Amino acid sequence: MIKLTKLDNGLTVASGYFPSFRSVAAGFWVGAGSAFESDAENGISHFTEHVMYKGTKSLTAAQIAERFEDHGASFNAFTSKEATCYYFKCIDENAEKCFALLSHILFESVYDDAELDKERKVIAEEINMVEDEPEDICYDLLSSLRYRGTDLSKTILGPKENVMRFTGRDVRDYVKRMYTPDNIVVSLIGNIRHEDAVALVEKYVLPLCGGGKCAKTFPAAVAGGGYAACKKDFEQVNLAIGFPSVPYDDADIAVQNVVSFCFGTGMSSRLFQRLRERQGLVYNVYTSCSAYKTNGTFGIYVNTSGGNLERALASVAEELEELVKNGLTEKEIARAKIQLKSSMLFGIENILSVMSASGKYAMYTGKPYDVDKNIREVEAVTPEEVAEFCASGVFSASVSMAYVGKGEYVEGLDPLGIFVKNRI
Repeated sequence: MIKLTKLDNGLTVASGYFPSFRSVAAGFWVGAGSAFESDAENGISHFTEHVMYKGTKSLTAAQIAERFEDHGASFNAFTSKEATCYYFKCIDENAEKCFALLSHILFESVYDDAELDKERKVIAEEINMVEDEPEDICYDLLSSLRYRGTDLSKTILGPKENVMRFTGRDVRDYVKRMYTPDNIVVSLIGNIRHEDAVALVEKYVLPLCGGGKCAKTFPAAVAGGGYAACKKDFEQVNLAIGFPSVPYDDADIAVQNVVSFCFGTGMSSRLFQRLRERQGLVYNVYTSCSAYKTNGTFGIYVNTSGGNLERALASVAEELEELVKNGLTEKEIARAKIQLKSSMLFGIENILSVMSASGKYAMYTGKPYDVDKNIREVEAVTPEEVAEFCASGVFSASVSMAYVGKGEYVEGLDPLGIFVKNRI
């Protein structure tokens, strides 16, 4: 069971006591990401995440790595569009030492310009790597369409020219503005009691984190729409289709998850069975639902050869029309429920997964993550709710479509037009 305590300065502590584990995972969740960046600072959330471990007033980057590994810990960080997370996992007997170290890093890093110059080259290579990955390009291109007009459309890594000019002062100003107590959730999961988790935060975080309030504004809800292509010399075609759907923690999340599983997540799903197993048109096809504070996307992703593109699009469109008209069968829904339940229960056997879920949920909602509640919501989904969701207009709203592949594969074709035409 996850417990929450909100401290006087606005910082939230989320913890879950799992005495059967001999480990502890801790994460600092900061509500900072590309969705809150201007054009000039796009990429600074990710840049800050990279340089956070590059030295403090008393420790070098090498010493930071040595200290964590001396304690048998693994540590890392990641950035998304609306959050940045710094975390570690260690054996329970070293939890306090590792927590003290991560707290020191988060609030005492110095962002030395020489270290920044080295790390910006690493990030530039990361950007180069993404530009060689057709699926990553496709995701970014779809976001630019789906969330057009808001900062959610920005890439997490940002443009290379921004990365090459960020300075230590830029990072310090950004941290001062965004890393405020009211914009931080500390999540601790494993063999640690809630009162001990709160005590660690009070001992190691409160003396360093100061006060202040974060003045960020979440992006407005948008419909998006349109088609964009990135023509590169990739043999395979990557195609992403996105529909505006429900935001994070919406009442229909459980229903959407059931629909997504049956339509395109599992190997028994309609899209996988038709396009891959029966027609042999694709290597991969799947659905993926992403949700943010005020926006959400129901996505369909197709990986195929250029010659199969038109037939694959038509098949997806036909299956979608069938879904809208007739919903799902009771057998499909029952299969989705047990698979989703299994996934959630498997997840609580991994303390990093629970740390991530509890920190993210507290950050977005201010409430404790409750896997049993989520399971009950999935188990309560009815065929009528599924039919209502499918016919609600989710799949009739503005369609966003991104194509990545050779230009010759779409010469004379209008993929978005083909898709829409085949859905009439």
